[in-house]
Amino acid sequence: MSMQSPAEDSSNDISRGIWAAAVGTRRLLKFFNKYGIKATWFVPGHSLESFTEDMAAVRDAGHEIGLHGYSHENPKDMTVEQQRDVLDKTYRVLTEFAGKPPRGGVAPCCSWATASSMTTAWSHEDCQAYYLWTGDTWTNIDHTKTAKEWMKPLVQGQKTGLGEIPANWYIDDLPPMMCIKAAPNSHGFVNPRDVEDI
Repeated sequence: MSMQSPAEDSSNDISRGIWAAAVGTRRLLKFFNKYGIKATWFVPGHSLESFTEDMAAVRDAGHEIGLHGYSHENPKDMTVEQQRDVLDKTYRVLTEFAGKPPRGGVAPCCSWATASSMTTAWSHEDCQAYYLWTGDTWTNIDHTKTAKEWMKPLVQGQKTGLGEIPANWYIDDLPPMMCIKAAPNSHGFVNPRDVEDI
């Protein structure tokens, strides 16, 4: 399944995104400040460059900012070269913006492509820092071939210094609250009280 960025073809989605950056960000910052909460914000590079003042308010309030693609592109629809270009640019943009390199990130759509040079393997120990690997390779199951051809172990690459914050759709409030046109299980509005029970 391919989930293209919802904002690609919807003026409503684009308007909602602009509202989120220009209005929602300030509301969240006010709430976090009131209760003394520090958070990690995973911000696409496009948002850093398009809403610089709003994102500066996040940075200046002492919140951490992590990598989250450039335009919330789906890595599964990209080549390895495109993924590297996006990661290189967003790493550079965020480092310049924050004055220090990011310590981690979450892939847009919570998914790296199969052929990615950066894979999100396992979280091994949830209470320990987990660092991404680069250069992992594996063989996909292909039912048109004999099982012997695809029953191969994962070949791990090298560990990097970039931390991974594991994403989990089961505890994320986005899927039940947003209609994603390309997702067959997306059903739009869910009562916020039900989401709070997640």
